[in-house]
Amino acid sequence: MTDGRRRAILIGGALAAVAIIVAGVLVLWPSSSDSKPVADDGRQVPTIANQGPSTGQVLDTFLKAMSSGDAAGAAASTDNPAAAQEAVTALHKAIPPGTLAYTRATSASPSKGVVTAPVNAKLSAFDSPKTWQTSVQMAEVNGKWLVNWAPTVIHPQLQAGQTIAVVGKVGQTGQDAVLGDDGKPIAVWEGTTAKPTDPRISPLLMKALVDGASGGGTADTRYVAIVDAAGKHVGQPLFGTKPVESANGAVKSTVNGKIAIAAQNAVDKASAPTMLVAIKPSTGGVLAVAQNAAAGSALTALNGLYSPGSSFKIVTAAAAIQQQNLNPESPVQCPGDAVISGRKLKNANSFVVADANLRKAFARSCNTTFGQIAVQLPADGLRKAADQFGLNANYDIPGVKSELGKVEDAGDAVQRVEDSIGQGKVLASPLGMAVVAATVAAKKPVVPSLIKDSATQVLTGYQAPSAAVLGQIQSMMADVVSSGTATELKRFKSVYGKTGTAETESQGDNAHGWFVGARGDVAFAVLVKDGKTSAQAVSVTAAFLSGF
Repeated sequence: MTDGRRRAILIGGALAAVAIIVAGVLVLWPSSSDSKPVADDGRQVPTIANQGPSTGQVLDTFLKAMSSGDAAGAAASTDNPAAAQEAVTALHKAIPPGTLAYTRATSASPSKGVVTAPVNAKLSAFDSPKTWQTSVQMAEVNGKWLVNWAPTVIHPQLQAGQTIAVVGKVGQTGQDAVLGDDGKPIAVWEGTTAKPTDPRISPLLMKALVDGASGGGTADTRYVAIVDAAGKHVGQPLFGTKPVESANGAVKSTVNGKIAIAAQNAVDKASAPTMLVAIKPSTGGVLAVAQNAAAGSALTALNGLYSPGSSFKIVTAAAAIQQQNLNPESPVQCPGDAVISGRKLKNANSFVVADANLRKAFARSCNTTFGQIAVQLPADGLRKAADQFGLNANYDIPGVKSELGKVEDAGDAVQRVEDSIGQGKVLASPLGMAVVAATVAAKKPVVPSLIKDSATQVLTGYQAPSAAVLGQIQSMMADVVSSGTATELKRFKSVYGKTGTAETESQGDNAHGWFVGARGDVAFAVLVKDGKTSAQAVSVTAAFLSGF
């Protein structure tokens, strides 16, 4: 044999060997039409040769059917169709429809006729999806790739006869979430969120009303757990926490929808930071809490402390009646200005009320009159009177943080003069001044509440002045509207109250404006921060009263 012929035979043999190797590789790798598994280093992972669909095709078909709840379709891709169909059927009975998706990861591990593929699972039944990883084994059976069925395909912790379930309740769309004081819904469920029936209904209170309620105040009580065939929990939840109660009944609140809308409409008309709190004197129930955008997103109307200005004269007048034996007709002095124990006081624009009595001085808001009254009171006189109107009371109102006020003894005469007109060290929140007005209206102590099924805890209560004293205060507050500083409100029947201007820097600059009053079984306090005078607060009150 010549050297040339020998070389030709050798080359031909080598080419044949290469062809056999290449053919073998082509048989081992999935067809190009399949989305191929990829190893961590980026190489495609070979699968074992068979006559049917590739491993990737079988796996994708199986995962798609299992995700959609097609139990029969998923079962057809397994080596145990009966067990697989039963398990997939049970799974989709225990989770919300359309919330579960299984997808294969980017690598697979072939070994001796078996391919193990990691699989990602995603449960989107919650605001934050729950994810886990499991794996699927496939083997060649009679020339076809099939999934080796096992409960761990669903979740790695599952055993035979078990499944995963979404347990608990969530408010159903359209179902009542929060009821008003009249039993009518003021918020309904929309998915997992309680939506007010009107966005103007005390919007800052809605979260407190839902989250702060006992026995159903949580929007979503669901969690994920392993359960057996009888639905009994196995072990601890996989995701979330099992609540003490999973009931989701409507929260029964004290809020009145119509009054709350009127309150929000009224404060929204003001440009300065404005707040309004309304209380039902007969029950203490909070009817509305309204703040405009300028007042911020925190519920400061319930716990922010401010100088109440002349609205505090309600308290000073009660001290005068009880501690100095005055009455509304008692003669008093109301000069335009006066120096009292070294503190110079003046009335707005230095007005003078001739032949004044306590009623006229109160209606016109004579600073000089009330300064003279205070200087004759004992050090604890104003503090004791403030106690009788709840300004030093302390309550734990479920769902909200509250603070009514702070009034201390004033041993110094100048301090008593300052405190008598609601400045100095006297502080109150709009909630606190609403309680003052409610005390006058009810002629008894008032305990503020928000949720009917969750009682307010009284940490420090109070005893109100006698009904006779409060009746005199109420009659003087009526004069404020009929002939005093709030005559803009005369057009509303049976309204009484007290204006207030609290200087925060100097006369007329950055002063807070107040109106504190009542009409029927609605007591309220309006605060306009930096409103300069009480006029804006009176205008907000007029808008409020026009709305219900």
